[in-house]
Amino acid sequence: MTQHLDQQTVRPGRAGRVAALLGLTLTAALTGPAAAVTDSMRFRVYLDKEPIGEHSFQVSPDTDGKQVVSRANFDVKVLVFNAYRYRHESREAWRDGCLEQIRSTTDDNGKAFKVEGEQETNGLALRVNGDSKRLPQCVSTFAYWNRDFLKQPRLLNPQTGELVNVRVESLGTEERMMQGRKVAAERYRLRAEKLDISLWYTPDGRWIALESDTGKGRTIRYERI
Repeated sequence: MTQHLDQQTVRPGRAGRVAALLGLTLTAALTGPAAAVTDSMRFRVYLDKEPIGEHSFQVSPDTDGKQVVSRANFDVKVLVFNAYRYRHESREAWRDGCLEQIRSTTDDNGKAFKVEGEQETNGLALRVNGDSKRLPQCVSTFAYWNRDFLKQPRLLNPQTGELVNVRVESLGTEERMMQGRKVAAERYRLRAEKLDISLWYTPDGRWIALESDTGKGRTIRYERI
């Protein structure tokens, strides 16, 4: 889930940490305070102040739960060269807050990932680039849009199929800019072995922003459009 998106970041060994973060953000709009109609969301993504792409989510209700489509496109340029390229699409089915099915493909700067999963009676049957594994019942991804995901001690990285141990801390309420105006927002800090992410939610539970330290003095930011 490559944390430093400059020319040093894209060398072998560094690309993994940024990909980790970006992969985690890809299924953020999963199950939330719920709507009876399709909820479409777009986030502009920055590396510090430089825009590097967008991430969109479409959450649609169906008879059994929710259907989610997530797409992300990032390009980091150094001078006139494209130093880092990321493309991801994920399609998921959810029921009662649990992942029922996932199909995702990722091009992480030339490295391909394919994740497929189906809920079965004894857990989630997952295949990552053809290799099979079984996860527990009722798995959640890093579903940032659903504030309730912060209650989970382990979360699924939809890019790599890794089940990640996480720690969450509430940091209180602060003002945050959203679409040109200040709003009160509740801030949370989510940490894992390679991640340090801040998340902001409005009092009614809408996810409005994300920031993550790359580990190299730069910051990845999501701002809702």
